[in-house]
Amino acid sequence: MRKLVALSLSALALGAFAACSSDEEGDSPSSGGANSGGSTSSGGTTSSGGSAGTTSTGGTASTGGTTSTGGTTSGGGGTTSGGGGSGGSSSSYDCKNPDPAWLLCEDFEGMSAGFAPWLAASKWTENIGGQNPGRMTSSTEAHAGGFALYMPAAASAGYQGADLMFRTCTGQNKSGCALTGYDQLFFRAYFKLAADHQRVHHFLSIGGSKDYWDAYGNAGCRPSGARHMGTTVDFKPTSHETFFYTYFPSMKCDPGSTCSNYANPQAICDGCATKGMPCTSGLECCWGNNFAPTPAVALPLDKWVCFEMSMKANTPGQADGEMAYFIDGKPAHSKKDVSWRTSADLKLNMVRLQHYNETSDVKSHSNRIWFDDVVVSTKPIGCLP
Repeated sequence: MRKLVALSLSALALGAFAACSSDEEGDSPSSGGANSGGSTSSGGTTSSGGSAGTTSTGGTASTGGTTSTGGTTSGGGGTTSGGGGSGGSSSSYDCKNPDPAWLLCEDFEGMSAGFAPWLAASKWTENIGGQNPGRMTSSTEAHAGGFALYMPAAASAGYQGADLMFRTCTGQNKSGCALTGYDQLFFRAYFKLAADHQRVHHFLSIGGSKDYWDAYGNAGCRPSGARHMGTTVDFKPTSHETFFYTYFPSMKCDPGSTCSNYANPQAICDGCATKGMPCTSGLECCWGNNFAPTPAVALPLDKWVCFEMSMKANTPGQADGEMAYFIDGKPAHSKKDVSWRTSADLKLNMVRLQHYNETSDVKSHSNRIWFDDVVVSTKPIGCLP
């Protein structure tokens, strides 16, 4: 389920509270890219539980399978227009000739020297699973060029997924860096889901935090609008129908009476208060709200897909934030009139190339995926010609 009980980064010394894998994994992210340093723990053990909360409009409310999405799901509120920016145009740029607006261009061709040297030299700031080839490795099954990133979710790795994190650091990309941020980001990735792919717990995301570590350990809490913000594109098990999964200050949450059926709302609220997100309206547990397109938009299997998503932060005090995604250059879904932040100091500075599953999610099935030709930009990117 998306309601997972875990330890947050800063709660390691303060006690456990409920959290979600969208904000923190059951593993420890390792420093990745051209930096040194050890691992940073984003949470201890995890366990599932809880109900899906309230569901509203649309026929795509539930993620299905053996899990529930948590929080509130809306099938409406979005259109198939471009939303946060046009991602439909084709791009003549590539990693050898990058657009000046590109903050990251990753074609994985550096893997010709081996996976480990590539990862050590890459601009990815952190990773989960990068030290385990059963979770993340290189592949010659590429979209373009000779190499792609492969997440095999092997039985030897407990069928777990993996995660690459990119932060917009000031200076060297390294764990804990000083951040620079943006009011709008675009994130493109080519990916191919295996023909027998079934599910993912969390997928691609854009986000930001005021301080580096504020990006982690926030699930279960109603956002304050000053600490962190973000959105994730997820999809349902089996059908692969896509939707947004996001947190914002006015989101709908499970009241304490509901939360107490699967977690300890007092412990959750106590933990949230230590992060500047107290439960001011009484005990509650907050899990990402979902926004699905109508009609449903599903991802294909066994086929390379050009996927681009964007997030535009709102003007503080106004609900004018936008999020959108495109599939193979065509608008798939957008949601406007969102208010994520209350402070202009909160900026977008993070993307996650993730295909996150835990062992308990997948019923001993390897949900395999390949990634290639990834770009993070301050303006629309488009697909390769």
